[in-house]
Amino acid sequence: MAKGLGQVAKEEQVGVAYARMRLVALVGGPVAALLPMVFAPPAGLSEGAWRLIGLTVWMALWWLTEAIPIPATALLPLVWMPLTGIMDEKQTAARYTDPILFLFLGGFLIAAAMERWGLHRRIALLVIQRAGSSPARLVGGFMLATALVSMWINNTSTTMMMYAVGLSVLQWVRRVSPAREVHAFGAALMLGIAYSASIGGVGTLIGTAPNALLAGYLRDTQGFLIDMRHWLWIGIPFVMLMLPFTWIWLTFVQFKLKKLDFSALSGLLQEQLALREPMNGGEKTVLMVFLMAVAGWLLRQPLQERFGAPLSDSTIAIVAALLLFLLPATRSPRQPVLDWDTAVKIPWGVLLLFGGGLALASAFESTGLAHWIGKSVKGLHGLNVWLLVLTVAALIIFLTELTSNTAVAATLLPIMGAVAVGLGIDPRLLTIPVGVGASAAFMLPVATPPNAIVFASGEVHLIEMARAGFALNIASILTVLLVTMVFARYGLGIP
Repeated sequence: MAKGLGQVAKEEQVGVAYARMRLVALVGGPVAALLPMVFAPPAGLSEGAWRLIGLTVWMALWWLTEAIPIPATALLPLVWMPLTGIMDEKQTAARYTDPILFLFLGGFLIAAAMERWGLHRRIALLVIQRAGSSPARLVGGFMLATALVSMWINNTSTTMMMYAVGLSVLQWVRRVSPAREVHAFGAALMLGIAYSASIGGVGTLIGTAPNALLAGYLRDTQGFLIDMRHWLWIGIPFVMLMLPFTWIWLTFVQFKLKKLDFSALSGLLQEQLALREPMNGGEKTVLMVFLMAVAGWLLRQPLQERFGAPLSDSTIAIVAALLLFLLPATRSPRQPVLDWDTAVKIPWGVLLLFGGGLALASAFESTGLAHWIGKSVKGLHGLNVWLLVLTVAALIIFLTELTSNTAVAATLLPIMGAVAVGLGIDPRLLTIPVGVGASAAFMLPVATPPNAIVFASGEVHLIEMARAGFALNIASILTVLLVTMVFARYGLGIP
């Protein structure tokens, strides 16, 4: 559909305004970091903590506006912290080799092998085929398949794959159904794919970056271990509550999908499956290694007790990745399941972002800034914990609509952790809403890559995404509250 001149003009105005904002941030960030070098710190605040505030503002401005690429901003602590005495070079660099990075690295490599051999696509098509051919059930099948794949594979890659399958389904539907009904189905399908990719990413510790940032922050600065098994108390309840609600909202409330005759569609899906050859050696080996890794993550504690050897989630992930480089997919000629040409395509920038976020969090503790923030908020002691968690969840979810979820989590985790300690409550109660809420942005195309991908299809109008997204944001706030105060509290033993 062609854009009107008014719409084009508005888009140009928005582009100019955003460019100006980025320019202001580009200059304002370093200025903010230099101000503490000129002015004395407030009473009770160390020189290092004062300078850390300046660095935090600098990084937040560049992250929020993407003045430079987000992973590049994450490198600032490596330069600024040693130069200004916030933290020495060895301490700072250590955060960029934190074990949680290697857990994610292993997960990325497993996902890359899945994508190389098409295992993820086979799984998705099988799930969709079993969903049935009514419009609502078909949308539900796409959503379930997307969420399952997104638990283990990058949200953006999952969305791109399911988006392509979804478009092929829509092309068939257009040949047999009225345009108005097809639009409602197409909008529900596209939004369902995008939203379930974000929701599914919360399901496992390696599903999306904020999950791992939360786990790394709690372990390194607060002494709380959250491994793959512990995360199930957070991620699985969120997915099981939000995924059905999202499906019901899209198919029965907002779009009210009529009972169209999609019975012949099962033939199309069967054809898609038939076009695929039987599982080859690469798919079988990836599936075997993946299942071994999942079993290792879930049974790590019993395995440690049985064999007496220290074993971590990161070790299991790297062992699985090494096996993929070692095991052959084909014997003649010998071809490994994962080669380096495939491995180099994983999102390395996310690992740098982890390092920058963890360096920031570590400096909050070592400079005493976290303690100072804690003392500053003691006047709020006695506030209802449920209300605090609800407020933090709402803040994070709506803030993430405008900027990178990983950047928001990296910036706010140490702040909320310090606030929690100052108020005398378990820091997990205010940081879990940050980690989980950062993935629950559904209103705007710019909020997440999955949103942007499906919006670009032209199947979804902005007002439709905003209406559906607002309802899901509200539902997410309540779900994060419930997950934090009930499921995580019970499963993690939070007092």
